Amino acid sequence: MTFLSLNRFKQLDKRDITVRRLFMALLRRLANVPHLIAWYLPWGFAKENRERLEKFKNIHKGKRCFIIANGPSLKKIDFDLLKYEYTFGMNRIYLMEGVNGFKPNYLACIDKKSQLLQFTDEYNDQKGICFYEWNLRHLFDKKENFIFIKGRFSPRFSTDPVKDKLGNGKTVTYAVIQLAYFMGFSQVFLIGKDHSYNTTEKAGKGIMSTGKESNHFIQGYYKSGQNWDAPDYKTEEFAYELARVAYEGNGREIKDATIGGKLDIFEKVDFYSLFQE
Repeated sequence: MTFLSLNRFKQLDKRDITVRRLFMALLRRLANVPHLIAWYLPWGFAKENRERLEKFKNIHKGKRCFIIANGPSLKKIDFDLLKYEYTFGMNRIYLMEGVNGFKPNYLACIDKKSQLLQFTDEYNDQKGICFYEWNLRHLFDKKENFIFIKGRFSPRFSTDPVKDKLGNGKTVTYAVIQLAYFMGFSQVFLIGKDHSYNTTEKAGKGIMSTGKESNHFIQGYYKSGQNWDAPDYKTEEFAYELARVAYEGNGREIKDATIGGKLDIFEKVDFYSLFQE
């Protein structure tokens, strides 16, 4: 276990440390071994996938981008302003296209249980550049626009997901922040990162959807009977702090332009002020 992992463990809420959670963490590590070996294979699809990912290194050096989470605050955003910006969307942000026609430049999803396993067909049908979880690569067609990314269990911030794998922050937002760094963006703005779910369940606990939750930008984001997990705010915040330090240490900016969001790790900025020019 790394120093960062130990430090993170000390910060966990004791109520979130259960025997079941520790046991499941052990099982995930054991199940990950063959996927880790496959990631480094010097031939076949593994080699091809790493080469595809490598092509994105510093592709947008010096530019700015918007990382779009899925919170209900997105209803307050004028997406016409983002038409000519570089944008990352996460999880089921593709539903936004049916609302206002918006489609991000990049889509990323690494959540296995609640996302990739429940909406496999939808993710497999996406047309733009998509970054999906390497361990579930067998579920998807090997399309040119699909790139699979590998994570580690440590939250350590990665500047190169080809050589170093992505740090784990219990949220796809942290993975995308690392991808944005890898692509060379010097300014990153978060929107739709409300950092607030209507639940009091323990971090990571599976919750059966009623289909009526108001945690996302669209009603019925999860259908009745589907699963979603209670957020792990503490782990996310620890990871975001690592991201902030990494960006600032390299002379880059990462700010939170979410309207009314409750995340307090990044400097806040008014979304509409970013377009005054």
